[in-house]
Amino acid sequence: MTRQLHSFRIAMILLLAGSCAAATADGWAQGASNLPLEKAIISSEAAANALTRDEISVDTAEKIGKACVEFARQNKMAITVSIISPSGNIVYSYRMDGQRPTNIDTALYKAQTALYNRASTHELTDRTDVEGRVTRMRMNNYYVSGGLPIIVDKVLIGAIGVGGGGMDEECANAGLTAALGPQPPLRPRQAPPAGAPGAQQRPPQR
Repeated sequence: MTRQLHSFRIAMILLLAGSCAAATADGWAQGASNLPLEKAIISSEAAANALTRDEISVDTAEKIGKACVEFARQNKMAITVSIISPSGNIVYSYRMDGQRPTNIDTALYKAQTALYNRASTHELTDRTDVEGRVTRMRMNNYYVSGGLPIIVDKVLIGAIGVGGGGMDEECANAGLTAALGPQPPLRPRQAPPAGAPGAQQRPPQR
């Protein structure tokens, strides 16, 4: 009887272990786990050639970009996404049909602004525009929602900028979440004061 009980306990432990492994694998596929830094950046061989290490890999950037584009399609938007390295160079860029030159440019501007300031362009807009009006170019920064720094294990590995849609920041965040795992909550949108331009409508994004 003791041997049977011991065998039963072992069988249950193995069953639970298998279930946990399956759940973990499924959770990873859904972006429930954070991607380790070494899997998000360029390889050791590439780092030796580039003389830099903590730089987002093109594979990671492509996964982020494709997830962002899928989010845009599901929400019936057309967007442009730009992902840049810590040095400010483009790693991945994609333009959906129907985008204007302004949309393409602003996606890059937002990524650069998020990179240089180590903060979301939404947060920067709230800091600099107390009346809630949409702020454009200031000191070579583009303060419009849609740009996010890409941070893994507290290391900045790049930045993403999205332009052209009505939910640019949400699109960028969806891409990061799908490829890297859970992200910090987005900053709540501030309602413009009564009588200010755009008080009755959502601030436009470009």
